[in-house]
Amino acid sequence: MPLLSFFASNPEGVAQLTIEQILANAGDGILKDNSTCSDELRTYLGQIPTGTIERYINHCLGTAFAKGGVALQDLVNELGRRLDYEVENGRYQGVANGIGFDGLWQSPDGHSLIIEVKTTDAYRLSLDTLARYRTKLSDAGKLGPTSSILIVVGREDTGELEAQIRGSRHAWDVRVISAEALIKLVRIKENSEAAETGLKIRSMLTPVKYTRQD
Repeated sequence: MPLLSFFASNPEGVAQLTIEQILANAGDGILKDNSTCSDELRTYLGQIPTGTIERYINHCLGTAFAKGGVALQDLVNELGRRLDYEVENGRYQGVANGIGFDGLWQSPDGHSLIIEVKTTDAYRLSLDTLARYRTKLSDAGKLGPTSSILIVVGREDTGELEAQIRGSRHAWDVRVISAEALIKLVRIKENSEAAETGLKIRSMLTPVKYTRQD
């Protein structure tokens, strides 16, 4: 049964499924770019509680399965939408002459975040490559007046990656956050009645040099 029909008829039943089972029920069950599976998954993610998003993220990080990494990409992008960013999902698979970003988040104040999603910081990341993506996005007219890079890492311990960033020429243009911390920020926003909460949270994801000083 297609995922969205299943969800509409039996939301309680769908709530019991793992993210692997969710993928199997979305479209033809094959998560790839420009697929019905991808469209249904992203629509579904926009309709469920943040607690369910968190459970799916933990499953992606704790259980190895096919397409777990790209499913994590969609889950992280959904968190961006819940922080009031306008989100463009990146491609699951790179293509020749394409721009390899996992997500592009546009803040209401015009700042753009180029998102890179990593399951772990155990491997060194090419910051120069991310900087080139940023330049290409700027040349394509897809960025706001200011932009920076946000790396979302599955593990809570992001020390090695932070050290790599501090020692690079990109230190002032890159921030890093764990998936767990990002979820906590979404929960803070959802539980707050203050209009400025979202602005304060988004400023935490932005390097200081690009943060508005009101």
